[in-house]
Amino acid sequence: MKTNEIKNENLIQLEAVFKNKTILVVDDVKVNYLLIKAMLLRTGASIVWAEDGFKALEIISSEQNIDLVLMDYNMPVMDGLETTLRIKKTKSTLPVLSQSTFTDSPLFDRLNAPFDAYISKPIVPKTLIETISMFIA
Repeated sequence: MKTNEIKNENLIQLEAVFKNKTILVVDDVKVNYLLIKAMLLRTGASIVWAEDGFKALEIISSEQNIDLVLMDYNMPVMDGLETTLRIKKTKSTLPVLSQSTFTDSPLFDRLNAPFDAYISKPIVPKTLIETISMFIA
């Protein structure tokens, strides 16, 4: 099999894998949101952005049907940990995946954090899609 065929086969596998799913990206840095949105472009998912924890809570409590949340850990005003704790109080089954540079740090407490999974930055597209696939399909 030629390299082009392998690349095309991988792209076909990504087409619409998350069709009719909505993913909320919570990140105070717009470039990070745009990067994740680009990584998920071919998956068919609807991508919604919240620039802070308060906006995320507002979106989740509204009528929008959010299937999964990608939560930045380190944000001003309300960090990802506090935001996730608040989400889990009302929507305990909503998957929240932490996306952060801190996931390998000793300060990041995996045992007591409410996240369903962790994705380290810089985010690798394949890892992102595989991790999301564990929670929605």
